[in-house]
Amino acid sequence: MWTGRQTLASIEATIANLHREEGQLDTALRSAVGETERLRKERSTALRELARIKLDEMAAGRLLNSLDAGERRAAQILDDYRLRIAAVAERRERLVGEVAAAETPRNAAAAAVEEALAAVEALRAETETRVQAGAAWQAAKRAQAEADAIAAEADTKATTSEAELGAKRRPYDEDALFAYLWARKFGTSAYQSGRFVKMIDRMAADFIGFDDVRANYATLIEIPLRLREHATAKRAEAAERLGALADIERRAMIEAGIEAKERVLAEVRHRLAAADQALEEKHGLLRRIDEERSGLVSGGSNPAYNQALETIAAADSKDDLAALYLEARRTPTGADDAMVRRIENIDAGVSKTEAEVADLRRSAQALARRRLEVQQVRDRFRGAGYDHPHATFGNDGDIAEVLRRVLQGAASSGVLWDLLRGGYRYRGPRGRPDFGAPTFPFPFPIPGGGGGGGSWGGGWREPSSRGGWSPREDTPDGSGDDDRFTTGGSF
Repeated sequence: MWTGRQTLASIEATIANLHREEGQLDTALRSAVGETERLRKERSTALRELARIKLDEMAAGRLLNSLDAGERRAAQILDDYRLRIAAVAERRERLVGEVAAAETPRNAAAAAVEEALAAVEALRAETETRVQAGAAWQAAKRAQAEADAIAAEADTKATTSEAELGAKRRPYDEDALFAYLWARKFGTSAYQSGRFVKMIDRMAADFIGFDDVRANYATLIEIPLRLREHATAKRAEAAERLGALADIERRAMIEAGIEAKERVLAEVRHRLAAADQALEEKHGLLRRIDEERSGLVSGGSNPAYNQALETIAAADSKDDLAALYLEARRTPTGADDAMVRRIENIDAGVSKTEAEVADLRRSAQALARRRLEVQQVRDRFRGAGYDHPHATFGNDGDIAEVLRRVLQGAASSGVLWDLLRGGYRYRGPRGRPDFGAPTFPFPFPIPGGGGGGGSWGGGWREPSSRGGWSPREDTPDGSGDDDRFTTGGSF
């Protein structure tokens, strides 16, 4: 069974292997482009020699000037393309190393958080068992339970009275004269009106017996208010009893030496946050370099290599060059026949290396897509909070196998994500998580804690976060309700 930290490390190791494979492809691509440059130069030399053999000095000069312009431009473009790949590959290799170096302290800090949290939980579980067997705790627990039961009953009565009030007051509210006089506060010191209106209001009040009905109505609406006040007071008493119980637990935890362990946990949480931020900054830099490299190996966003081929093809299509080949083949001179064969062999080599370059570029693009998709899984894993110290994955063998197949290009990121989501389990803390906590509800975010001020997903890494959190998938709208997982491609 893997922990969340171990599972994340396995995903990151797969990404690192894919980066290494991309680096090997870059080396092969630079080599192939360099071989194309070499063959082009050799071809240019052979054409010059053939021109000197078959043409007079003036005709040879005109032909070679045209060829030289095309070849020089092509060589310049190819050389620039090769150097740009080399520069990006060098920067990328350096950043891959920096990412790997930054992962070491982050993983160490994550392991330290797990160790510190386990120490806190072990002491808490031990103290909880001992304290709950004591008479003081049991008496405080009974008092708290009784106060809580009374508060719950008072709350129920208040809620019931509030719900019944609407039906009971409806006959009063529907009586127009009563509603008018009640709104005017008739019969109270707050009632104010002119002499004539007072006389009319008194006649109306006597007609409906307002003085007696008003007292009944006032009592009717007062009862829910008093019941709610009583429920609030009882809830405050229950909170006091709970506070007293918590004080007993906290004192016992302090006597057991929990404060030192809590300080260690707080320190390593801050260390993890700092290491995590440093790693994410490296990931951002590497992401930009990867995007730049993708532009170089894809013809659409960086047409330099295609431009070189078009420049060479334009120079090779000159009529004079075709005539030179025809003349060399027509005459029986051995020297020019050997030079033509040499040029044909060079042309075959150029075609081979150009095809190799094209294949390498396609492979580089496919590998980049595969690596990007695994990175998206990694980011979603962290966003869901699956690297929490309490996270476990019982299907680690299946995950390892899919990661191996991902490296081979035989499995998709969707399959990997489904395994991760399906394999996630929460092992739970040892003992009651709020037992003896310095502040409520919890000293460390745990899934489903239910406390106020909780966080979603990866928010547990924030050192100041407390209370409950829930593993949650990131979605474009932030709702966390979308189970779909889409990437830029498939493999």
